[in-house]
Amino acid sequence: MKWISTVLFCCAQFLQAAQPCAVCHPREVQQYSGSPMAHASRTPGNQTSGTFTHKLSGTTFSVVSTPTGMTQAIARHGITAQYPVAYIIGSGSHASGYVVRVGDYLFQSPISYYSRRGVWDMAPGYEQDRLPDFTRPVTYDCLLCHVGSSFPVDETVNRYKPPYVGVMGISCSRCHGPVEAHLRKPSRDNIINPARLPAKERDSVCEQCHLTGEARVANPGRKFSGFQPGEKLEDVYSIYVFDNSGHSAAEGSIKVVSQAEQLAKSACARMSGGRMWCGTCHDPHNRPVDVKSYFRDRCLTCHGPRLPESHPKTSGDCIGCHMPTRPTNDGGHTAFTDHRITRRPEPGIAPAKDALIAWREPANAVQKRNLGLAYITAGERDQRPQFLDRGLSLLLSTGDSFASDPAVLTGMGVVYLRKGMSREALRVFERVAAIDPDSPQYQTNLATGFAAIGDGDSAIQHLNRAIDLDPSAEVAYRILAGIYQETHDDAGVKQTFQRYLKFMPRSLNARAALGLR
Repeated sequence: MKWISTVLFCCAQFLQAAQPCAVCHPREVQQYSGSPMAHASRTPGNQTSGTFTHKLSGTTFSVVSTPTGMTQAIARHGITAQYPVAYIIGSGSHASGYVVRVGDYLFQSPISYYSRRGVWDMAPGYEQDRLPDFTRPVTYDCLLCHVGSSFPVDETVNRYKPPYVGVMGISCSRCHGPVEAHLRKPSRDNIINPARLPAKERDSVCEQCHLTGEARVANPGRKFSGFQPGEKLEDVYSIYVFDNSGHSAAEGSIKVVSQAEQLAKSACARMSGGRMWCGTCHDPHNRPVDVKSYFRDRCLTCHGPRLPESHPKTSGDCIGCHMPTRPTNDGGHTAFTDHRITRRPEPGIAPAKDALIAWREPANAVQKRNLGLAYITAGERDQRPQFLDRGLSLLLSTGDSFASDPAVLTGMGVVYLRKGMSREALRVFERVAAIDPDSPQYQTNLATGFAAIGDGDSAIQHLNRAIDLDPSAEVAYRILAGIYQETHDDAGVKQTFQRYLKFMPRSLNARAALGLR
């Protein structure tokens, strides 16, 4: 009953936001309102309560949900805190994540609810965290594929203006583009219908949310949020995946949001000559009541006339055999549908992770730049020095083409630091900070450069500057406290944690450091 109440509430929210579209498209809007995309985010209420303990960190989480809201409590070593949940992320078909608000800043909860298993557990990425807390920033890019609108403050990581999030769920414009001109004078010429687009532009509409790859790299001067339906993704940003061209399509696990990559590996897509796409099987405006029959009919539109007589006479569940659910390697404790449409069950193998390739190549002028940044992103995440070296080599090969590009300079600085080339790192971090002196990230990077060469005073100066610019920059506080600890400056350590508590008064880690309960 809780699930039904939540869906009905989300439908009501979406219908209110989509009211202008419903004037001319009532059936599509009504049907879409019940889809998972329409309630990819929602406000809390009538969720599942519960308690569980994260054994690695010894942290206990307790969740209390009522019809009017939800509170999550965290307790470790006798210190407790409570956070009211502001938003729920995810449709709940597989799992739900949670967002809390501290002042004007949004942060992710360390826990998720996995609805298919009916359990609370750690959110993806928190499984190995020995000191979990509500400190992971929720960026605008994080929200893009879950909310219809939000109001980020420019030049900040996770600060938003009231009302913070506007439209819950994915709105019509995410797939059909800006609707203002169409509302003024409805015409096929001023609205996007993905099915009528050329293949690359058509597929980009779905790939913006259903193809994460291993790294996403924005083109110079562009933001991920700048993509609009009708464009090719690579005109805004490049997506990079592992080159598995020499390996079997079968793997032991899959990524949560790389359905487009999986589908491209299927014989169905490869033999279609580019005609098969997500919309071939999925009606984005309608969630089928009888899933087995619906997708069986979709399969038979192509395979019916040629289906061999030797095909087993089964229950008619095509997807149950050819698109089974598999465990994910990035979704935390759940399983998702495998879109590779394998002919028969195959043994799982480990995917190759030796090289990255572009999903689709960007313009020639940025190919080396973007691939280099992708290697550095994946190398940092997976702690692969060879990827860092390859990324640095690619960036250096671009010569002076991106001499004032903050992303390129930052990437080079990161690799220099990892290689122990501290002065080279400091040099490029200084250049980046000069380009944008009001960026807390660049100030923090510059501080790490000074710390690496042993100039603690300059590092402290720039860390304080970073915190002044962004009082939520938890990493800057941690580095600053670490510098004070190395010099046995107990007063500096105490002052740093006290300063952080002014912004995040419920922080377990800061309170533990200060001996507070």
